[in-house]
Amino acid sequence: MKLKYILPVALAMPALLWSCKDDDEPFGNPVIDYRDATETAHFGDSLAFTVNAADAEVALSTLKAQLYYGDEMVEETVIRTKESGKDYSGKIYLPYFANVPDGTATLKLVLQNINFTISEKEYPVKVTHPDFPYLTLRTEDGTEYRMNKTGLDTYAVSDRFPQKLKAFVIAPKVGENGNELVFGYENSQVKIGAESAIPFSSSRGGKFAIELNTRTFAASPFSVLKLNGQELESIDDNTARVDLALSNGQAITPEGFSNFGDWWIDPDWFSRNDDGSLTFKAMGGNYRLIADQKLQYFRVETLLNGTPASLQADGTGALWVIGADFGKPGVGANETGWTTEKAVCMAPVADKIYQMTLVGGKTVKTGSTNFKFYGDAMSWGNEFKHDRLTSNSDLIGVGDGDSHDDGNLYLLDGVTLKDNVIYVFRVDFTAGVDKGVLTVTEEGEQPFEEKPIYLNGVKMTTGDNAIYTIVTDLAQGSAIDFNSVDGLADFYFDPDFLSYDADNDVITFLPMDGTYQIVLDKLGATVTAQRFDGNSPAALGADGHGAIYMMGWGAGSPSLDSQFGWETNQAYGLAEISPKVYRFTAVAGPEKGSEIGQRIRADYISVKFFWQKGWGGEFSGDNALTLAPGSDKLLKVNADGNIELAAGVTLEAGATYEMTVDLTAGNSAGVISMVKK
Repeated sequence: MKLKYILPVALAMPALLWSCKDDDEPFGNPVIDYRDATETAHFGDSLAFTVNAADAEVALSTLKAQLYYGDEMVEETVIRTKESGKDYSGKIYLPYFANVPDGTATLKLVLQNINFTISEKEYPVKVTHPDFPYLTLRTEDGTEYRMNKTGLDTYAVSDRFPQKLKAFVIAPKVGENGNELVFGYENSQVKIGAESAIPFSSSRGGKFAIELNTRTFAASPFSVLKLNGQELESIDDNTARVDLALSNGQAITPEGFSNFGDWWIDPDWFSRNDDGSLTFKAMGGNYRLIADQKLQYFRVETLLNGTPASLQADGTGALWVIGADFGKPGVGANETGWTTEKAVCMAPVADKIYQMTLVGGKTVKTGSTNFKFYGDAMSWGNEFKHDRLTSNSDLIGVGDGDSHDDGNLYLLDGVTLKDNVIYVFRVDFTAGVDKGVLTVTEEGEQPFEEKPIYLNGVKMTTGDNAIYTIVTDLAQGSAIDFNSVDGLADFYFDPDFLSYDADNDVITFLPMDGTYQIVLDKLGATVTAQRFDGNSPAALGADGHGAIYMMGWGAGSPSLDSQFGWETNQAYGLAEISPKVYRFTAVAGPEKGSEIGQRIRADYISVKFFWQKGWGGEFSGDNALTLAPGSDKLLKVNADGNIELAAGVTLEAGATYEMTVDLTAGNSAGVISMVKK
């Protein structure tokens, strides 16, 4: 403890000039008596104190409580002291910062009278981090999740979250002097008391863990976006940017982008490759790529000396488009309008030639065009009017200031752009920047825009962006990764072919090694599989390996709303889950209105098993299946080989049943069993 009496210099010098009467006035003697001094506290506490303040000679003014971490004052509270000899109580907050070790803080008490005479006392306070029993993750909509302790100062919760989740983390009060603490986000850092929520993000939505360390304030996940290994710099919650030197034909590899297969790829700047990468199509140079994660596209800007380029006097540089009736990635979702900040940079496709490709009804309106070109980057400067830009198009004209605004593009009389037709706008300055020529060419209908999905890095096949297929070799127990699909936790996986570990977001392949077709139904949110031989469904081999098929009524997949019936194209191939053993797992349900996974009727079954996907060899006659011991309580085998429920049997709705066909004794000595799981 230190005790100091201080006579301010400001009082000492005037004292030499005042009268003798003034010299006789006392400076006073403030006295501090700290009652029940607190010696220990936690970061984040409100430290209570009581001080008896007195001065027998001069009226008191203020009592200050100051808290120091080292030599830095981190908090102060001031109390008015009107009466001498009275107890004064207050609280001072112990700030909670990241990466501050446990240690000893200093509580300084400063008592001042009306003559500015002060006394000071200092008291050590041992400060430690609170040991929270748990934390609470509170999303912006008020949903709360308990975060349990997983390690030293580390707390986590694992659940099904969207790919982006903005949330606060709340720490409960610990101890008598503790406070509820709210971890928020400020200046791209987690901070207690920040008013903005923490923008957690994963590479894709689904089951993942959110974690926070209460000592370092390290939090996760924050999905890192990269292009060609270079990390993008965050602009705001939805956009991030990176500056790259690119050459024509160069590959661009994205990392960390959610649902990248669904992103719109600007055809002026990129083409999409089967391996998920992009190919750069414009001229070589320096460019800024801005990833808009909300609209799911890249905005590209030509750079000059590290800033958006303007058109140079020789026609090089960049040309910008501002105006109505067009927008990327869609005119409905993001019309450019007359806002300079949204100016679209045209792609330099050849020396002094700039291009913008639009599609009728998608990126440009079909009934009107009203935009124009500017040379200065994202501004109204260097505007191209009809004296410097002419059109040789029979579709689009350049306004001359008479019937159309000077320089604004307009549809010529009788012209209407066509839905889903590609229009390429080019501005050519090879004759000089004052002799620009606009051409607009119609280049046919836009082809099907595939939104690719990849299985273990290999592109799947689709014709409608809904059903995706791939035929590939898979090993039993191997992992399957759909590396461009979000929300897999909401998908149904055929339980005999695939298992999904939601906690770790891992899909495991279950049947025997072999060639399989995997089918992902993006709209129906299902993943199924069947054994293949080359590019066709496999048949049962003489050695008992391969596939067997089920047809009939009372069974279906992924629900009973899709019963197999006796249509060969609907025949269902069972999984060979161990050598020569095939399985069909189903939840019992109603004939109609069943839920996904309810694949067997509770009240009726009449199915038969076949050696191939279609008519031909079947398990009947001399090859009929026999019932395993005990299975006659649920099933019967008819003379024609059909499998039905035993007389008087009704399955329990909602219960899971496992039907197994065992061919280990030979294809002509198959045994069928059914058990309730």
